Amino acid sequence: MSSVIFARLKINKAAMIISRKSSQVNVFAGSPWEAASVKSLLNAAYIDVSTEDKKDGILLSVPAEYYAVAIRIIGSRA
Repeated sequence: MSSVIFARLKINKAAMIISRKSSQVNVFAGSPWEAASVKSLLNAAYIDVSTEDKKDGILLSVPAEYYAVAIRIIGSRA
């Protein structure tokens, strides 16, 4: 009986993780070399960074749950 309950808990936990969506939040826009510098700082903090090439420059975005940490890291580089 306990193995059935454990199996259900395991399945429910997996379903919760799969169904959770992570929205991306823009944290930086700049020239290619500035964006590369900021991206390496964020990657060093184990934050996944998405890049998008715009005609004005490079746009960096991070998962919403890492927004505050990313902004702190970006702000401390100045």
